[in-house]
Amino acid sequence: MPAKAEAVAAKFDAREIKTTAEPGVGSVELCYEFTNTGDIPLAVEDFSHACGCLQGVSDGVPVLPGARGKITAKLLTKGLRGTVRKSLHVTFVECGTVELVAEVSIPEALVYSAQTLRWGIGEAVVPRQVDITIRSKKPVRVLSVKGGDPLFSSELVTIEEGRRYRVTITPSDTATQHIGIFQVRTDSSDSRDALQGLFALVEGSKPGGGTP
Repeated sequence: MPAKAEAVAAKFDAREIKTTAEPGVGSVELCYEFTNTGDIPLAVEDFSHACGCLQGVSDGVPVLPGARGKITAKLLTKGLRGTVRKSLHVTFVECGTVELVAEVSIPEALVYSAQTLRWGIGEAVVPRQVDITIRSKKPVRVLSVKGGDPLFSSELVTIEEGRRYRVTITPSDTATQHIGIFQVRTDSSDSRDALQGLFALVEGSKPGGGTP
């Protein structure tokens, strides 16, 4: 059984770090600084974690009594979005184990002005538009927008290459309820950004009451 975290003679400035990642980055580096409050050098023996997306790194140099040291952790953000909370267990040679926590907010790299467009039944057939803005430092190109419902047509226009795009969707009619699902494909290496969904709906009741 590993020793309790309190047995480690290392006083950390903070065992939990909260931060926000830059949109579109592949990893976030976190630094946990500490002071060796014991009377023997502190050397990292092992890292363990529940998820491989959080990795620990050590330079292998023991931290002498009274000296300052640091543990570096890297959170791999590919495929992750929202607020992610992960823990890393660091075992020191003959000195026990401590748990370090990372809470990282990972924003969307592609921001839509809307991801669902709606028309009411019997409403005039008019086009509606969605603006896609790229917020990552690295440009991302929207390659195509394709749907499987022939009752909806789509047009993709580049406003600023790698930064801003506009999608126009038009229903062929609004007489009945139907749904269109569009695939937005990009050249991003991140699976969450490489393929996303955009929706179009004709919904509601017929004019004068009743359902179709």
